[in-house]
Amino acid sequence: MNLPHALKSSACCLAILMVSCQATTPSSTVSPSPSPVPISSPSPVPTPPVKSEAVKTFEKRLRGELIKKAGITVQTVSCPAQVNVETQAPFFCQATAEGKTFTVAVNPKSNTKTDKNELRWNTQGVLVLAKLEQTIRQGIQQQFRLDVKTNCGGKIRVVKSGETFQCKVTDSRGQTRPVTVRVDDEQGNVTWKL
Repeated sequence: MNLPHALKSSACCLAILMVSCQATTPSSTVSPSPSPVPISSPSPVPTPPVKSEAVKTFEKRLRGELIKKAGITVQTVSCPAQVNVETQAPFFCQATAEGKTFTVAVNPKSNTKTDKNELRWNTQGVLVLAKLEQTIRQGIQQQFRLDVKTNCGGKIRVVKSGETFQCKVTDSRGQTRPVTVRVDDEQGNVTWKL
């Protein structure tokens, strides 16, 4: 995320050596004083832009939506400080759940009266594993008429398109088999194979 940075200006102070002159010749030899050493100034530190109350309120609302609709415990949501949450232009926020950060794409707000309070968003690059486990379980039930327990490990998984990983299914006799899951795109579409 590229944010505009305010740079601190720094000044370097140089000591000026003043020498007095006398009309008579000096009685001792004067050695030259050492060259002044410039004092190092601190590196400029970017100052993050201050978020408006509207952005902070929006982040809280989006966090609540993620918890409610995605079913995951989200610790933080961070949207760009300069974003206008009332705009119709799409923008991206970052959310953190289980120590993993992922992108949330926020879509333009609708102008229709029925959609006035609707918040449109979708996660990118993250799978909610409970939903994936349910999909696999239902697919195996429909295809093979088997009841299985599914375990994909954890609650969420940050993924990239084309990535593969394995889940495990266990039948009523305790036999466990791997299920290979391939991530089709950043929106969370997957293909799985027993």
